[in-house]
Amino acid sequence: MSWSLERKLPLFVTILLVAVAITQLTIGYGEVRQASLALADKRLPLATKVLADLFQAGQGRVRITALAKDPAIAAFLRSGGSSGREAALVAMRRVTSDTATNAGLELRDFSGKLLLRTGRFSAADSVYVSPGTDSARYGPLMRRDTTLFIAIAAAVGGGEGKDAERGGGIVQQVARMNLSERTRTTLTGLAGGDVRLLLGNATGDPAPPATVLNSRTPVRYERGETMRASAAPVPGTPWMVVAELPSGVVSAPARAYLTGMAPLALLIVIVGAVIAWWGSRRMTSPLREITTAAEAIAAGNLERRVQVGRQDELGRLARSFNTMAAQVARSLQHSEAMLRGVTETAHDAIIAADTDGLIRFWNPGAERLFGYRTEEVLGKPLTMLMPERFQDAHRLGIRRYVETREARVVGRTVELAGRRKDGTEFPLELSLGAAPLEGGMSFTGVIRDITERKRTQEALQTSNAELEAFSYSVSHDLRAPLRAIHGFARILLEDHHAKLDPEAQRLLGVVDQNTRRMGQLIDDLLAFSRLGRKELAAGPVNMEELAHTVADEVRRTDVERKGSLAIQIDPLPPAHGDRALLGQVMSNLLQNAAKFTRDRAEARVEVGSQRDGGQTVYFVKDNGAGFDARYADKLFGVFQRLHSTEQFDGTGVGLAIVKRIVQRHGGRVWAEGKVDHGATFYFTLPTEEH
Repeated sequence: MSWSLERKLPLFVTILLVAVAITQLTIGYGEVRQASLALADKRLPLATKVLADLFQAGQGRVRITALAKDPAIAAFLRSGGSSGREAALVAMRRVTSDTATNAGLELRDFSGKLLLRTGRFSAADSVYVSPGTDSARYGPLMRRDTTLFIAIAAAVGGGEGKDAERGGGIVQQVARMNLSERTRTTLTGLAGGDVRLLLGNATGDPAPPATVLNSRTPVRYERGETMRASAAPVPGTPWMVVAELPSGVVSAPARAYLTGMAPLALLIVIVGAVIAWWGSRRMTSPLREITTAAEAIAAGNLERRVQVGRQDELGRLARSFNTMAAQVARSLQHSEAMLRGVTETAHDAIIAADTDGLIRFWNPGAERLFGYRTEEVLGKPLTMLMPERFQDAHRLGIRRYVETREARVVGRTVELAGRRKDGTEFPLELSLGAAPLEGGMSFTGVIRDITERKRTQEALQTSNAELEAFSYSVSHDLRAPLRAIHGFARILLEDHHAKLDPEAQRLLGVVDQNTRRMGQLIDDLLAFSRLGRKELAAGPVNMEELAHTVADEVRRTDVERKGSLAIQIDPLPPAHGDRALLGQVMSNLLQNAAKFTRDRAEARVEVGSQRDGGQTVYFVKDNGAGFDARYADKLFGVFQRLHSTEQFDGTGVGLAIVKRIVQRHGGRVWAEGKVDHGATFYFTLPTEEH
């Protein structure tokens, strides 16, 4: 799904605001929670210290120690409870009255037997503390159901020496605390309503968890729920006090922060999203208008413009767009006018068709050529302009090009036949091009009537044929008198040599030499004229084997050379043509190379090939006399020579024969060279595949 900028911008701003809000809430929540945790870690040790100081019972130890040293108590206990009862009671009532309900004072012998008690509270015999010998000692806290017992005891006598013989006992005070809800509320209120204060033994039961006892800083542990607690010992006792806070209480401020800030953050996100949506619409509205105008211009409405009502960047953009649209309209109108001028004034026919082969454009030149008016052909098939014998091939060619882009006529200039409105056929030259369009192709053809050209070509061919026939006839008729002149000159030189003076002998030698040269020239002219009449016996030709055969013949006939001749034959691809005529081409070029390297001590000739695009180029290269590159176009003309006969013999027809044979095979021939640096002759031939 493709979203417009008008939707993307508010969505982006909303996502950004949500991310910022979530980040801010997360950071704020973490900071508040961290502050709450730090505050709890300060409160818990303070609460444990307050409770430990509260339960510190230094005066109780002093009183019980003093009572144990009272003479009346000591006498009573040493008597085993048999004497001094009243005096002992008086001393005991100074510490605990007989009416006390939450504490009791007991005198016991060392076996634990109760001898005397004050106070209305009666403790079980199991509440017994091992007494201290030098001072009173608190025992561990003991719990019975909902009652917590606190005991302190001191020993009287029972030491060593005479004291041990005199006997003694134990002074023990036992207090109880009812573990009611009121008691818990009272203890909690000492450190604040959210802190729980716990009292227990350092060892045994009840005792705090080991993780709390072993840590000197507040720790986290589980006790029904997650707690954060701090423990401290009560000085002078085996007791421990613990202050704890539920984790929910610790994190309550952080939750309150989220509860209070989340609606505000949501409100900010909503307001920001609304503002972003409004700003996006305000910013994209001109862009949307420009887009709509651009689409209208692309659809052909060149008069469409954008309303300019702002002075900011978007307003300048709108004005620039209008300026550009006006320039595009003027440029398009100018281009259309130029194109219309070209197509309407062109003498040739210009026709455009679509993928289905239906005519979409028809210029006045087409009207003059085919005789149809524009309204008669638009939307009609192209086949109405060609003879019926070509229509199926035309449809097949268009379909093949559209499907495969295989071009046989597209991009080329070909000669075809056309049909006018009156049904007459005429030869035409078609240059066809194709251009891809949205949803198809556009074909444009430039058509020219070549009726006059064909007539001229036919007349020229007739003239050439007559000229070739005349040349053949003249050459053939010249051979008989020339042969007679040559024969009589030879008879005079051979049979009457002694009767002739030296000057006469020299002149007859000149006649003999020139008649032979004239005979060779006539033979070359006859061969040249026959090329125009001879049919090509085309077939595959092994060019490498052909080159070796011709090279061997050239080596055998090259007897006048003073130096060496090396002919190198490179691997040559096969060709398609007339083997005999191609042999004549190879023979003329190799003989030409051998002739012009005759003055070299080490003559080198190379026959090779190279690829040039989609065709094969054959070449014959030598290191001979070379030629002036300015006259390269004269090399292949009849009787054209760049060297005198005294320098190099020849008739000036050999290269003309080469050119005619190559051209008859559909190829071309050219040469490159430099004076005294050799020459290279190139020619192209169709490959075996083509």
